[in-house]
Amino acid sequence: MVHENEITEAEQEILERLWQHEVEGWPLPAGAESEVVELGLQAKGWVKGDGPKLSAAGLEVARRAIRRHRLAERLLADLMGVEQEQAEEHACVLEHSLVEGLAEKVCTFLGHPRVCPHGHPIPEGPCCKKAVASVEAVISPLDHMRPGEEGLIAYLATPQNGDLQKFLSMGIHPGDPIVLVRKTPSVVFRCGHSQFAVDRELATQVYVRRHG
Repeated sequence: MVHENEITEAEQEILERLWQHEVEGWPLPAGAESEVVELGLQAKGWVKGDGPKLSAAGLEVARRAIRRHRLAERLLADLMGVEQEQAEEHACVLEHSLVEGLAEKVCTFLGHPRVCPHGHPIPEGPCCKKAVASVEAVISPLDHMRPGEEGLIAYLATPQNGDLQKFLSMGIHPGDPIVLVRKTPSVVFRCGHSQFAVDRELATQVYVRRHG
């Protein structure tokens, strides 16, 4: 078995594509089978049998790589204002610099985002499961803010399209200024000249770049 730290960029790329195919149902990339053979991934323990299919070890390595890539996209989009298409391109380079410990710090700093800028889920890491807060999050869900605190909407993490439509019908978009008014009994916030009340589930889908 080859150690994960010794994996090449080409190997990691095909493992990510296979993971997206097996776990998220994406189409199998053209030429995937020949690439697996060419890179010797079965002999290295990442792939098993025909198909090709990832081994248990390959699934975990690919999952962590996908996590780093999508965190890199969030970092570029949320903190640097990079457009989605460019974020995807630059994330392919940046993800290789995000070693496991650094990826956890980035995730905590961003407030444990659940989706990338394209809406694809970000696999959880140890920091998400333990809710580690050793680094104060600059981006966090609306309901984590204090009443009276202000910020800018970073993104809307809406797993259901209906939820996204609710926000859009309110005229709420990423980049808009937002102020939390109160958190109980419902979450009340002000966006522009309007004030809204939503339940806590919806409030957790609004991620805010906090001032200061």
